[in-house]
Amino acid sequence: MGFLDKAKEKAGKLVESTKDKVDDMKDKRKADDMLDDLGRIVYRQRTGRGEEGDENETARLVAVLQGLEADGTDGIVAKPEQPAAEAEEPAAEPDAEPAASIEPEPVVAVPTPPPLPPPAGSSPTPV
Repeated sequence: MGFLDKAKEKAGKLVESTKDKVDDMKDKRKADDMLDDLGRIVYRQRTGRGEEGDENETARLVAVLQGLEADGTDGIVAKPEQPAAEAEEPAAEPDAEPAASIEPEPVVAVPTPPPLPPPAGSSPTPV
């Protein structure tokens, strides 16, 4: 296998990888848009302003989202603004003593020293 053949193979793999990432981003955006729509419908219903056909649209959106989730699209269930590490934070033990609160230290003003006198033998400069 020559140099050009190896380069073609690597370029093909790179193109395929890029296409996969682009498809994943498209699916994620599609899911985000549908979740926004679903949220608007639920909000309308909860505030007594539901419209005819909301139930059918909700069922359709949920079915499409489930399909995307089954295909491996991330971020459908988890809140996008909440990192996973915060979501899995362990609860404090009930028998443990509460941690001491950390209070900020008071700000202390540092006095400015007086200006230094001019060096000996120099003429005073007007200010």
